[in-house]
Amino acid sequence: MSVKKFIVTALLTLTALFCLPFFVHNEIIDYFNVAIPETYSYAKVPKNTQKYFNVQAYDSKTGRKLPYKIIKVGGYDPSRQYIKIVHKGQYVKEIKYVSKKEFQKKVHSES
Repeated sequence: MSVKKFIVTALLTLTALFCLPFFVHNEIIDYFNVAIPETYSYAKVPKNTQKYFNVQAYDSKTGRKLPYKIIKVGGYDPSRQYIKIVHKGQYVKEIKYVSKKEFQKKVHSES
């Protein structure tokens, strides 16, 4: 009976570990998750800071809000307000500051 319990426990553990990346999203798991594609998004961020939290990003192709907020984005220019984000889910690979005009061109639901 103990061998049977061990096999069942091992299978349940492996199944849980396999499914974990599909249900938990953070920057570390999203970095390694092959099911999440790298995308470009645009966002409006607060001025006078270089740390942005709960950033609402907009899809670069449709101009619509993403169904989630990016928890943490680091910036480098506190005087700028619009960014282009290269990311995989919560993992932010790179940001680039853009003009308000470029932001408005890509994002249809924000002024």
